[in-house]
Amino acid sequence: MRAADLMRTEVVTFRENDPIEEVLDVLVEQHIHGAPVVDEDGELVGVISQLDIHFGRMTREEDDEERAGGLTARDVMTSPPVSATEETAVADLCQLMYKLRIHRVPIVRGSRIVGIVSSLDVCQAIASGRLMLP
Repeated sequence: MRAADLMRTEVVTFRENDPIEEVLDVLVEQHIHGAPVVDEDGELVGVISQLDIHFGRMTREEDDEERAGGLTARDVMTSPPVSATEETAVADLCQLMYKLRIHRVPIVRGSRIVGIVSSLDVCQAIASGRLMLP
């Protein structure tokens, strides 16, 4: 099975300048724990997670309490982002997620996001019988 067979094509994304409070609101509203970050041209530049926000806030608040309230996605996102292509084998995605301890991988064509695969997508595919374990 390839990433294209498993990926979700409706992807929540954030812009680099999105305020952290807005990012958190969307994550909670959408029941997700992270999402890709894109630049003005829509190209993938990072990935942001609730943990990034939590630890980014702690670090920034200790360094500069005045700036802490104005954090943006760019300030705390993981960059450069880990990504894969539509042709990447799901087994390779699983190894990547496990090795790097990440839970989502944006799927790109060039530098444009065309989908995303999360660890929960893999679990759902196994539970439904769409993906068989060796």
